[in-house]
Amino acid sequence: MNKLKDKKIIVLGGTGGVGEGLVKSFLSQGADVIVLSRNQQKIDALKEYVSDIQNGKLFCLIASIDKEENILELQDLIKSNFGEIDVVVASLGGWHQGFLLKDYPMDSWLKILNDNLTSHFMAIKIFVPLLNKNGKYIHINGMGSEQHFPKAAPVLMAAAAQRSLILTLAEELKLSGQSAYEMILGFVNTRERAKHIHQLSNLYTPIEIGDYIGEQIIDNNSLITTHYLKSK
Repeated sequence: MNKLKDKKIIVLGGTGGVGEGLVKSFLSQGADVIVLSRNQQKIDALKEYVSDIQNGKLFCLIASIDKEENILELQDLIKSNFGEIDVVVASLGGWHQGFLLKDYPMDSWLKILNDNLTSHFMAIKIFVPLLNKNGKYIHINGMGSEQHFPKAAPVLMAAAAQRSLILTLAEELKLSGQSAYEMILGFVNTRERAKHIHQLSNLYTPIEIGDYIGEQIIDNNSLITTHYLKSK
């Protein structure tokens, strides 16, 4: 299966529970996949996880996207090694649930905003300029962007703000020939979740999500900006 052959795809968060499955799926579809991480151990674990895939090419870079002063250096690094990029998939951030809104510690609030919102702003600033003229920016979000759970206010607020960010980006890119898409996921059957919970057949796996995204990558006529993959 080589429908993504010659496509250059950056996966942000590619060593995470969802991201690793996206990487594996894109490789199996023949893509050249670029993963950035600050952690060599996570990169080594990703390489081991995808070692059975005899398709595509995986490139891993030790890099961080959280410092504005490093933007030009990182852009130059990617340009010099890979040229223009076809697709960026952003699977960033994490979950935190622990305090009532009135009791949330300020340091926790600021960390969540940095990890779950500012990181996406930085990703757009760094990677959208690297896309080719028909490039696609695909953002992975969760159902928390539309729902409310007690003691998780900062994460949910950031998820809703992420969605607004990406829908605004989609509008801004319309005249350029580039495009942006929002993927709203339900609970995902990650390898870690499968260790602790059984009967998950109604949940999408990260690889299945990657397969779905692969279809959107090759569909150049899609007018749908927001896609829902909550459960089978």
